[in-house]
Amino acid sequence: MMKPKKLVAALALATATLPAAAADLLNVYRDALVSDPVYQSQRAQRNATVERLPQARSAYLPLVTGSASVFRNYLERGGTPDYDYTTQGASVSLSQPIFRLPNWIAISQAEKVVIQADARLADANQDLIVRTSQAYFDVLLAQDVVAFSGAQKEAFSQQLAQAKRNFEVGTATIVDTLEAQARYDQTAAQEIVNINDLEVKRRALEQIVGKPIDGLVPVKEPLALVSPEPNNIDAWTAAAEQSSLTLLAAQAQAEAAKQEVDRAKAGYLPTLDFSASYGVAKNPSAVQGLDGISPTGRTGTIGIVLGVPIFEGGLTTSRVREAVALRDRADQDLENTRRSVIQATRTQFLNVTNGIAVVQAVERALASTQSQLESTILGRDVGVRTSVDVLNAQQQVFQARSNLQSARYLYLMNTLRLKAASGRLVEADLEAVNRTLGRN
Repeated sequence: MMKPKKLVAALALATATLPAAAADLLNVYRDALVSDPVYQSQRAQRNATVERLPQARSAYLPLVTGSASVFRNYLERGGTPDYDYTTQGASVSLSQPIFRLPNWIAISQAEKVVIQADARLADANQDLIVRTSQAYFDVLLAQDVVAFSGAQKEAFSQQLAQAKRNFEVGTATIVDTLEAQARYDQTAAQEIVNINDLEVKRRALEQIVGKPIDGLVPVKEPLALVSPEPNNIDAWTAAAEQSSLTLLAAQAQAEAAKQEVDRAKAGYLPTLDFSASYGVAKNPSAVQGLDGISPTGRTGTIGIVLGVPIFEGGLTTSRVREAVALRDRADQDLENTRRSVIQATRTQFLNVTNGIAVVQAVERALASTQSQLESTILGRDVGVRTSVDVLNAQQQVFQARSNLQSARYLYLMNTLRLKAASGRLVEADLEAVNRTLGRN
């Protein structure tokens, strides 16, 4: 049977029995930054959205168009030979909006849309940090569970062998052997499940990074537990209202919706444009003295064009009503986003602070279960405890070790989620988490 000290050592070194690590969290994130299709899709969307601004500005810039034409003409004249000839023409025109309020408002709306796109891209970057970190720690936890189940199976194997020897010499009943055999078989089956789960978690990380990851750097022992700075929930919610990226995008959307109401109402207003044109036309029929037309003609115009909407079948009125309804919806969406951001920030703050307490509690629980295992083994040796009691104590030690690793990874993830909820998660925060990784 495995001695208590050897069992504790095996548990402590469980993660160290994994394959050599090849990548830390920061390197994995940087790989994901250039290969994750979700983030790259959002980047492309942002680049497309940015073009809305020059497109809107173009509606208030001069419009210059040119045209040219060539026509073949066939003329039938009674009593005289038919006459075929070619006419040519070319013209250039310029139109400069002087007063078109809808176009001017559209420029400001486009600026808000660009702000919204920038905020969504930055939020996608935060989301990538969280998703990559979650996938990274999922793999680490799955590796830990596989290592723990392997050590547990080895411990139960030794228990089974001991039970069989004791039964053969008559110092134990068949019940101890059957119990040890059942625990061993259950652990062996669970190990298969855990190995499969590890493979699934690795593939999930590979989906983000775009390539297989040979190994990951584990968390150092002991893990430093740091409280949020500042350690005040109201300060974090106030910061979130100022810097949350989702809230910034919703604000830009609401402002653009308000401007859309003004843009729709501007449909009632007249428009004023400057217009100029110049053209040249050649008509060879004038060479024959036909119609008294000069062979070459030049025309030019310059002036102001005033457009006054009189009746459009109620189109403008309908557009105003539509814009008002969409503005109201945007206002409600903004308020909902604001409340959601505050709630998420409060939740993540509590998750971090309570997570520290959970990790510390599980650390104490692990120490207690290890002491309990040692005392149970001693009690069995003196006849006051059974082999089943030892098996149960071993099971609790392995479970406590798994719970501790899970609590540690959850604490690290919640520190990142708190920064993301407040809109302040950057690569430097990931670097801080990455410093908690390393070989002991």
